[in-house]
Amino acid sequence: MRIGPKSKAIGTILASSALVFGMSTSASAVTTIPANGYGHAEWNADPSGSTPGDSLRVCDTKADGYGVKARVFNSNYDTVRTASTAGTNAPYCTGWKSGDLPEGTRYQIITYRVKGDDEIVLDHRFVSA
Repeated sequence: MRIGPKSKAIGTILASSALVFGMSTSASAVTTIPANGYGHAEWNADPSGSTPGDSLRVCDTKADGYGVKARVFNSNYDTVRTASTAGTNAPYCTGWKSGDLPEGTRYQIITYRVKGDDEIVLDHRFVSA
């Protein structure tokens, strides 16, 4: 079967697009951890543009008097990152909380609904640095 110039051009464009798409998604992948409709946490493992790597932030999307909090735990359940919107008015996102962590290490992120000293666990995800 003979492949014409148009087919070659289309194939080249599709192959190039797939390569660029694959590269851009892996470099800028942010993991979102839901907070049951109150907001969410975001984890960014690798630096991307102005977003630092090994970083956490939370967003509160519901103006209900409660905040959204997230903690990153290592395998010993030591907290290595915390971000919270407590004391702010929704909608609001915190800045990125970052610092270098060992590559390939797994962590658990837990999201909470918070008010004062009360914390209600909402969701969790496992992520890697």
